[in-house]
Amino acid sequence: MIRMLASVRNLDEAREAASAGADLIDLKEPAAGALGAVSAPRIAHLVQSLRAEHPQLPISAAIGDLLPGDDASLEFRASQAGRCGVDYVKAGVPADSASFDTACRTLTYMRGLHWNMVPVLLVDNGLDLRVVEHACELRFAGVMVDTASKKRGNLFQCVPLAVLDSMVQIARVHDVMAGLAGALLGKHVPLIRALSPDIAGFRTALCDGPRTGRLNAARVRDLRALLAGSTHTANPATHPATNDPGFEVAAQSAVA
Repeated sequence: MIRMLASVRNLDEAREAASAGADLIDLKEPAAGALGAVSAPRIAHLVQSLRAEHPQLPISAAIGDLLPGDDASLEFRASQAGRCGVDYVKAGVPADSASFDTACRTLTYMRGLHWNMVPVLLVDNGLDLRVVEHACELRFAGVMVDTASKKRGNLFQCVPLAVLDSMVQIARVHDVMAGLAGALLGKHVPLIRALSPDIAGFRTALCDGPRTGRLNAARVRDLRALLAGSTHTANPATHPATNDPGFEVAAQSAVA
């Protein structure tokens, strides 16, 4: 089953997403960038409150958009988030071919940190599968792909389906969780289901308006149902592309 990660900015959104069926809660400030960090006091308060209400629900936190190779900031911010008791600490790593050496150094440094780090491979300029392989060989709990600039397009506009399929398969061979994110919408669910990652991450699709808008619990429920393969949602018009049977057939063929 594909688990749904919902990115939230505060406790109200976290509670709504959890009650609506999100499998993982991801703490992120969308107004501060792709991996915008929530303040440490807010993380600590949210973790304490959410643990009391949903003790088994995993919580992750992004640590901000850092400059490649800035190990000092990476360690400091990871420590801030990790000490708040989250299950996973997420940090971005450029994953295109031109950034290969920097990515490998950052991943190796990240793996040596005390916290349960999950690298988020930023794929705006493409995805070098050697970076995925290196991350998986380091035995991170999971590896995700995402886009740094939401204005440049969604994940499927940045990385070919065949490459994403290979990424998921590499992670599976190493028994590492594979996650997909990057301005994903309801219309992308057939593609996501065809690729079958462990986790699919959403923010834009869950909000009324842009990703900086307010999370809508009904959108969380609808999208969770679509990921599970339900043909009925509370508001099918929210995801019109998923009602086109040819879309899913094309998606399955694309990664066959």
